[in-house]
Amino acid sequence: MPASLSESSARTIQRAALLSIFAGALISLIKFAAFVITDSAAIFSDAVESINNVLAASVAAYAVYQSARAPDREHPFGRGRWEYFSAGFEGGLIILAALAILYEAAPRLLGGEALRQLRLGLALTAAASLANAVLGWYLQRTGRRLNSEALVADGKHVFSDVITSLGVLLGVGGVVLSGWQWLDPLVACAMALWILISGVRIVQSSFHRLLDRVRPETLQAAVAALHAARRDAMIFPHRLRLRESGPRLEINFHLITPRFYTIEELHRLESAIDHDLQTSLDRPLDLLMHSDPCSPLHCTICRVQGCPLRREAATGDLHWDASSLTGDGHLALAPESRSIPAGSE
Repeated sequence: MPASLSESSARTIQRAALLSIFAGALISLIKFAAFVITDSAAIFSDAVESINNVLAASVAAYAVYQSARAPDREHPFGRGRWEYFSAGFEGGLIILAALAILYEAAPRLLGGEALRQLRLGLALTAAASLANAVLGWYLQRTGRRLNSEALVADGKHVFSDVITSLGVLLGVGGVVLSGWQWLDPLVACAMALWILISGVRIVQSSFHRLLDRVRPETLQAAVAALHAARRDAMIFPHRLRLRESGPRLEINFHLITPRFYTIEELHRLESAIDHDLQTSLDRPLDLLMHSDPCSPLHCTICRVQGCPLRREAATGDLHWDASSLTGDGHLALAPESRSIPAGSE
């Protein structure tokens, strides 16, 4: 069981975070140049969102650095939750950016100076948006592959910027074609509302992760990994609990085991399960398994061969799914429909 991310994975995450900072800074300069040239409120909204990306990426870079550090005495579960704080901070920045754009654009709905050199401004914005799309795709792909919440949030933020840019290009293009100056601040206000919704969603997701809300895909992956690790001595796992901390995953469950097993045999069983879970999930994890001794009531669903304490032949089997594994120990039998309280004597 690895104590931390592999060195290559940690380096990949850190390189992606640094790339986000430098690429974001260059893209922001291009968009601010387009704003200075045109004095467009819509392009201003796009530029503000981009500089916001750079600030958020800087925080994300520090978060992924902390998350990659190995657990120690003061942080026995690692520092992966830095990524959730980072994602929440990034969502807060998005919300502030949206409010700043509304502050700038709303008064212009009542009238403002004529825009200038819009075609050049559109060309610069389009080039910057294309670069942003590539960057956002790379950050999300890398973050999901390496279970980095901070990189995924950063990538989503960059993609929200791409969507903002598309709206800006359409709005300012409409000004060029129609001459309607009021389209420019209207597009800026619409983009600000879109950005605001995106920020609220990121903050909400960050809170959920800090409160240990398990993602459905993580739970399903853990259930599949337990299936892959199944052995006859694993009579029934229950009270499955998962806790994510950045790339690390803590797995905690109770397991009905043969009553006659020695401590050494239970240790070997746990080590084998640990190895199989690590192989299936392919991420740093901590396993905490509590063994419950079987009772005569479990004989009908026990696969253990040569059991010296068996009272009845095995006639049924168990359904292992997310509902039964996370439950408090009531077994769903197949093909029979009766239940046995797990751990009952």
